[in-house]
Amino acid sequence: MVTEKKIRSWHLLQTLLQLLLVIFSLIYSLFIHAGGITTFKAFILIILISLQFSVLNKNVNSKLIQCNYYFQAISITSTPIFFFTFVNDLLIKYTNETITTFVLCLITIYKIFMFIPMGELAMGNVQNKWGRFCLLWFIYLIIEIESTYPIPTNPFLKACTNSAIIGSLSFVVTTWFVMKKWGFVTPNFKFSSRVSKVILSILIIFIVIDCLFNGFNDANSLNSILTNWNFRVASNSNLLYLTLNAFAAGIGEEWMMRFCILSFLLKLLQNSSRQIFWAIFLDGLIFGLIHFLNTPVQPLSATILQVINAMTVGILFSALYLYTGTIISNIAYHFLYDLAGMIASGSISMLSPTIFDWQLLIFIVLIYLGLALFLVTGKRKKVVEYNLNLQGLNKKAF
Repeated sequence: MVTEKKIRSWHLLQTLLQLLLVIFSLIYSLFIHAGGITTFKAFILIILISLQFSVLNKNVNSKLIQCNYYFQAISITSTPIFFFTFVNDLLIKYTNETITTFVLCLITIYKIFMFIPMGELAMGNVQNKWGRFCLLWFIYLIIEIESTYPIPTNPFLKACTNSAIIGSLSFVVTTWFVMKKWGFVTPNFKFSSRVSKVILSILIIFIVIDCLFNGFNDANSLNSILTNWNFRVASNSNLLYLTLNAFAAGIGEEWMMRFCILSFLLKLLQNSSRQIFWAIFLDGLIFGLIHFLNTPVQPLSATILQVINAMTVGILFSALYLYTGTIISNIAYHFLYDLAGMIASGSISMLSPTIFDWQLLIFIVLIYLGLALFLVTGKRKKVVEYNLNLQGLNKKAF
């Protein structure tokens, strides 16, 4: 069991190690290989890393300390972007390829766990519910977009570092501790005992058909939807990279949206008679809107279509999570859905939609919303309420 004392020792050791490495690198840069940019980076890192010792203060009630928790959660999460880039530059410049690859492999693995002390000592001590909500988004985005490292000799490691899989795993591990400290129950990995086997079987069939349709249906009119299929793999060269990207989306986005955000929404709406409906609607709305971040890498029309589709599929994913009672169903669905689309197109971005794509979207929206409504009404609503009770979402967690 990881105790608070061990977490504090971990944070102290981790911070000292970072500080010593940067100081050593600064001395080396100043007296052996001078470099203005490298020196500036080192000074900034020394300041930021030194301030990270302050989270060891146990005076939680102080307003100043509360402000420091926000600052340190942001600082500790952001520092590795500069620190690892700094270390990466030094390794490439002063060591051979074998040593560089080995060290970067260790760093890549360690990144999955390195923010646990931050979660326990800083982010987990934030008491304001809106502060928690905002920090969740910041930490999620920063961890997901952290800089990658060139590892040209190992295809698997190159795919890991170029995809978001490490960031997604890191976010899951970190927020596992954070959400527990905030009073939330972590997601189940088994199906709820109240789930109907018949409905579960129907859901599995639907998910398989939906994923295959998303990736391999090649229809260009409503008349050819059932007959025009093209089971192809666009490119074998980046198949591993696409698979890891799809897996990263399945893990990271579902953990963030269906566990973290949906749990917050359910708590905020706990006094509403329409708690479940409003929670899944808002969760889907947020999920759709964040896809506007894809605008720089694809046409605007494609992004708008993707946002609308993501909103409705987000509502369905929320309903699926609440009914089945397990995050695994969502991760599997999201992963397979994205994977089918990516390997069929050979890309993680979308092309400009056709008129038929917009027509098809109408039918897809109706199907997704209809299935979502089915899962949270009638007898299924009692299953949802039972699962919510198991998660403690009818009790005050703030």
